[in-house]
Amino acid sequence: MKKDSSNRRKELHAINQRLSGIKNTLRKIEGNIIETKDNREKLENTLYNIEAHIKETKDNKEKLENILVELAEVKQHLAKRNNRQPRRRRDKGEAEVQTAPKKNQATDAEKSSLEALLGNMDFAQIVKLLQNPMVQSMLKNIL
Repeated sequence: MKKDSSNRRKELHAINQRLSGIKNTLRKIEGNIIETKDNREKLENTLYNIEAHIKETKDNKEKLENILVELAEVKQHLAKRNNRQPRRRRDKGEAEVQTAPKKNQATDAEKSSLEALLGNMDFAQIVKLLQNPMVQSMLKNIL
């Protein structure tokens, strides 16, 4: 009987070791499943962020296109204006003062607001204005 009892203990011990091994394997699998779930959530969040950036880029592209259209209109207006009036040279102080529309020109009701604002500015003044760090900062904030 002792022999049976000893064999039975060995069998139980072997079974317990197998069960312990199976439990450890199941814990590892569970850990991998949790890690996979976390990685999936991180991936989904990253994809949502990418989608938001794409939408923002699309919106910025539309804003830039609108700005380009407005600049083309300004350029066209300035080209028409330069063809009508002979260009005269101005010194720096005079160029800064003459940015407001003159009273003898058409009224604001007859011109668009952009034309009224830029009526007496030539292309060089507009370029200088666009290179101003404060204006660039404002444009970045708009975009």
